[in-house]
Amino acid sequence: MRILFITHSFNSLTQRLYYELVARGHEISIEFDIADSVSEEAVGLFRPDLIIAPFLKRAIPESIWSRHLCLVVHPGIVGDRGPSALDWAIQNGVREWGVTVLQAEAEMDAGPVWASANFPLRAAKKSSIYRNETTEAAVQAVLLAVNRVNDTTFQPQRVPGQAHALIKQSDRLLDWQHESSAALLAKLNAADGIPGVADQLFGQACQLFDAWPEALLKGEPGSLLGYRETAICRATADGALWIGHVKKPDGIKLPATLAFPQALTLPELALADYRKADHATWQ
Repeated sequence: MRILFITHSFNSLTQRLYYELVARGHEISIEFDIADSVSEEAVGLFRPDLIIAPFLKRAIPESIWSRHLCLVVHPGIVGDRGPSALDWAIQNGVREWGVTVLQAEAEMDAGPVWASANFPLRAAKKSSIYRNETTEAAVQAVLLAVNRVNDTTFQPQRVPGQAHALIKQSDRLLDWQHESSAALLAKLNAADGIPGVADQLFGQACQLFDAWPEALLKGEPGSLLGYRETAICRATADGALWIGHVKKPDGIKLPATLAFPQALTLPELALADYRKADHATWQ
């Protein structure tokens, strides 16, 4: 088939789907979702048999989905609707998640379901889950949906669902004095990669990334306990977490101690034989 990808970027998931479909003999064209007029022009020039949206940040215009079969790859289980699907799932500690391929219509993520695939949701950073479990589930679901396009016996099914809102920084607030390490880590994991969690270090606003659990160190909740190489350790209500990377306003993401050199005045929490730590820690 002639398949047009409409995507916000040629990210890891889009690249993987491109490879899998080309390997199966499909002809793929890629158009970046810059504006409705650009996408409309791409459709007119390529004349696709099918349109797939692997990664979008806005809706496909009616001028396209009303005239062509458009399948959207949604990083959520069947019935999940709205943006920030994977963020909410990680932050809320959902045990099983998945990917749904559904038909684009007027309401976001509410069209008929063409295929889906689920996976156990491990406690890990969003970037890792997206590149691994989410991508594998998306490949499985998209290939199944593509095979069903010419199957006259298949009928996509509408399912009830509930939309959730775009997750905001106010939903990710970190209460170092009262929240557990697990609760804080879930928020940080859910924002890892993009956009990070807004917080403060040394009295300065910043975005936190790359959090790691700490099994042994403890201290006054909220206090900075020390540093190890490029990471900073901060106490929680029941333990501590490590912060590996930080981004200051108008800056770039940097290892924590490079973003805040004053961290080197904190106690150095060296780890003997760091390659063989027998407990959770930053190493």
